[in-house]
Amino acid sequence: MNILVERRPVTSAVTSFAVQLRPTTRLAKLYHYRRNGIYYLRLRETGSTIRTASVSLKTTDRRAAMDASQRLAETIKAFHLDHPKATFSELKEHLVWMAENLLSSAHEVHSLRDWGDLYEDVKTNLAEIAATMPLSVDQHEHVMNAKQMMTAAQARLQGDSVPLVKIIRDLEGSYGQAGETVPASLSVLALPMTFETLSGLYLADRGQDQKPSTLKETKLCHGVLSAQLGDLDLLRHSRADLVAMRDRLHATRAASTVNKLIVKLSAVFAWAVENGHLVKTFDKKLKLTKGLESTRKAFSQAQVVKVMDYASNLPETSWKRWLLSLGVITGGRLNEISQLTTSDIQTLESGIVAIHINETGEGKSIKNKRSERLVPLTDGAYGFDLAAFLRYVEASTAKGENSLAQIGYKTAGDWANRQAFPEALGEDHKSGLTYHSLRHSLASLMQVKGVPTTHAQAVMGHASGTITFDTYGSGVPVEVIAEMLKGLLANSALSVP
Repeated sequence: MNILVERRPVTSAVTSFAVQLRPTTRLAKLYHYRRNGIYYLRLRETGSTIRTASVSLKTTDRRAAMDASQRLAETIKAFHLDHPKATFSELKEHLVWMAENLLSSAHEVHSLRDWGDLYEDVKTNLAEIAATMPLSVDQHEHVMNAKQMMTAAQARLQGDSVPLVKIIRDLEGSYGQAGETVPASLSVLALPMTFETLSGLYLADRGQDQKPSTLKETKLCHGVLSAQLGDLDLLRHSRADLVAMRDRLHATRAASTVNKLIVKLSAVFAWAVENGHLVKTFDKKLKLTKGLESTRKAFSQAQVVKVMDYASNLPETSWKRWLLSLGVITGGRLNEISQLTTSDIQTLESGIVAIHINETGEGKSIKNKRSERLVPLTDGAYGFDLAAFLRYVEASTAKGENSLAQIGYKTAGDWANRQAFPEALGEDHKSGLTYHSLRHSLASLMQVKGVPTTHAQAVMGHASGTITFDTYGSGVPVEVIAEMLKGLLANSALSVP
């Protein structure tokens, strides 16, 4: 038997015991994870990635999971201290055996000590209610009586076994006599779960997973939803509550905007159910199905030709010329084109010149990870002058300017929508034609001409697995996309009368 000269921990979770025997197996800190909403606990030998054991904690509720985990941890520590020579296989066997026996009823019958902890929280809530709510004399007596009953219940919990259901009945019984009703503030032990509260919990957990631009949009949407739902307790909400909220939103907003807000609502609801904050929600099939026609229209091919003619008459040194031209021949979003840098204009080994749409660099962002792509530039498409554009890029580089844009994103959009398109189209200009309409035009053209979906997605950045990086060796080869665009745009421009 080896005796330790110094005290050292047997496991990472037990650090204050004077253990005399050197353990055969040293254990790492217990690890928790979720799969399909269910919590699991993983035991692992220190320094090993192979000797592990996982058991289901059989609950989606975090508090219940942590309670079960603590119980299992205590049994493992006790067993390990009593059997320092236990192998990992023996420890694993003990964990599995204890999980099967302990957790079979762990979420139905809790120890009295744990119920005492629960009532400590309730007593605190009641104290807050008594201190903050404007109560009548009778209501105040109810609260004080309830506090005294909680204290008595806790004292009883320290001694003889008392069924929890009896304590709850004792608590509510004093208000059920002589036709009295239980005060709303006391009949519900938990505080109301408003959307504002739920939003805070959701963002604390998932906010760091969102890009700054997406997070900003999420917070704005949550603010609108919080204002609409107000003090509604989502633990007791109904389908009618959500339908009424949707109708209020639709009274002043487009159907597409309302559906966008509902998507945000459903994301929070799904997370809340998964994490045990809500039991049931009624947001399924809540989205509007009528009035979803987009106000953004596509340019006809004749209109696209007019826009390109207008752009080609602008100075070669003007960013406005290339803002319009690149939108026409690539279908890029306004922010994607506006944030292009000199390094984003790439000439590949095959000689193809393309724009790299990405978010690498300060202040750059794309809609989602599927939006990153490489789109070839088609020389001659609708009169596009590739050589002139490359001269503009070289001039920007020579000036030490990293960004190609000479005006900001919002200014560019205002100029294109309010000045350029009306001037370019004249009497042919119609309401609803915006810079984004150029994207719709290219997408519609590819659909009409029978372009394969994967090729169209590679250009538009709509789906994963189709990013056209020849250097990455995945997705549709950039040469294929270049040939497709060359035939598509050149032929379409020639066919316009």
